[in-house]
Amino acid sequence: MKIILPALGALLFLAGCSDKKQAATTEEAAPAVTPQIKQTSLADYKSYFKYTDLDSFAIDSFNWDNRLGQYKELDSNTFKLVWQNSKRVFIGKDYDRDYFHSWQNRNPDFTEFTVLTQDESSYCDLLHYLIYDKNGKAIDSFIAAAGCGDGGWGLHSYGRFISEDTYEETTVETEMVEIDSVTNAEVVEGDSTVTHYTIGPDGRVTQKEISKTPIRRIYN
Repeated sequence: MKIILPALGALLFLAGCSDKKQAATTEEAAPAVTPQIKQTSLADYKSYFKYTDLDSFAIDSFNWDNRLGQYKELDSNTFKLVWQNSKRVFIGKDYDRDYFHSWQNRNPDFTEFTVLTQDESSYCDLLHYLIYDKNGKAIDSFIAAAGCGDGGWGLHSYGRFISEDTYEETTVETEMVEIDSVTNAEVVEGDSTVTHYTIGPDGRVTQKEISKTPIRRIYN
């Protein structure tokens, strides 16, 4: 009996230590706090733009081959950040590319910039003026300049801000309609259109055609 009692006491002591150790382990195994990942904002890419605060816009003189390396390009992540709820699909190779163009500090209530796009399917260079709220949500946009051509058809536009809120764009669209059978001269017809884009206090853009002039040219 004297031997059994000390042995029983030792077992109880060891069991107590085991319980304390298990409790301590349970306390140490508290769930880890997941670190918060900072959301990427449009302002994080301000330094990616080639220009800042341009007053006038036109398509540059580069072609699709030598434009590579002249601007920073949008990747798949920045593409989604810029083209929200858009039907455009990121390609980012061959001739279909998007470039950071100009960061615009026109109005401190908005985030504004231009993106230059190359679209092989439409044979167009387009300079998009994009407007977002300060949380980075897209509000509106308009085409500030364009350069398109396919066969005998061509469209070219350029413009400038004539006031803080109004952008004036001139668009010339022409098409070769015939070749003179006698002189072999090309006859080109089209229109020259002046349009005003006004950015409202809410960031929405209204469009108004100011004038439209017919064009007829003969090239020998």
